[in-house]
Amino acid sequence: MEKNKNKNINPQSYYTIQYWMINELGLKGLELNIYAIIYGFSRDHSGVFMGSRNYLATFTNSTKAGVDKALKGLLKKNLLEKKEYINRGIKYCIYVAKEVANLVSYQSTQLSGVANSVSQGSQLSCPNNIEDNIEDNTLSLEVKHFGLYGNVILNDELYDRLKIESEEYADEYINRLDSHIEMHQLHKQYSAYAPNQFFIKIFDMLRRDGHVEV
Repeated sequence: MEKNKNKNINPQSYYTIQYWMINELGLKGLELNIYAIIYGFSRDHSGVFMGSRNYLATFTNSTKAGVDKALKGLLKKNLLEKKEYINRGIKYCIYVAKEVANLVSYQSTQLSGVANSVSQGSQLSCPNNIEDNIEDNTLSLEVKHFGLYGNVILNDELYDRLKIESEEYADEYINRLDSHIEMHQLHKQYSAYAPNQFFIKIFDMLRRDGHVEV
């Protein structure tokens, strides 16, 4: 099967593989890479990975079939926890990586609470909300105004991920939201939005209309 050739990813993006993932968990290959990406979101139980197989395939230079196999393997090894929820009739999956130090004490109720907040459209509680950059500096990146009227606020990492998920339609849907805010004078409502909330809003619009592969 041909590998995903979408190259719209920041060349400075990275994820960190720590030695205990190899030594203690015995991971290797694609399972190791995917675990490291998801771990970057969910360490200290402070966030979740809410992304598509297409994103993981692109970032690991693999295929969606390979990603599926790796995710199933990690779930079987009890190294990931998967949660499904419904938002506006669409099923979403989120993943949390279990740290080696917390394999026994991890409380799934923490994940349940996050899933409920996401299904209601709330902001994800995640210090590193972009899978690309696993360190805690993504939210400190410079934000930029997108769209004709500049009402959509994102940083480069968030914009890159939207382009990865839907190269053809990302800019169009950014402009749709931007125009919607301007036409309906919703500036006050959206002024409280953080960049990752704009990302989630646009991502949901793309997925709703079938422009994001799940």
